[in-house]
Amino acid sequence: MMLAVTQRCNTDDKTICELFFCLMDELDDITFSQSMRIIIDALMDTVMEYFHITEQQLEEFTASFIQRLPKYMQKALECGSAAA
Repeated sequence: MMLAVTQRCNTDDKTICELFFCLMDELDDITFSQSMRIIIDALMDTVMEYFHITEQQLEEFTASFIQRLPKYMQKALECGSAAA
């Protein structure tokens, strides 16, 4: 029986899953609002660079963009902005 257990640990791919979960525990999770803020910041930087718009135009674009998002995303962004 002990040999069977040892063989299973050495050949069964399910043991790799345990290693995966151990590694995942070491990584920090990013919140939804943080990930949305990263995406929006990248979008705004790209818009400014590509279209060469003014700060005022960027603010208007950002406000319009955020208004078009679903309410739960708008709330997450408001909470993320308050925390930042």
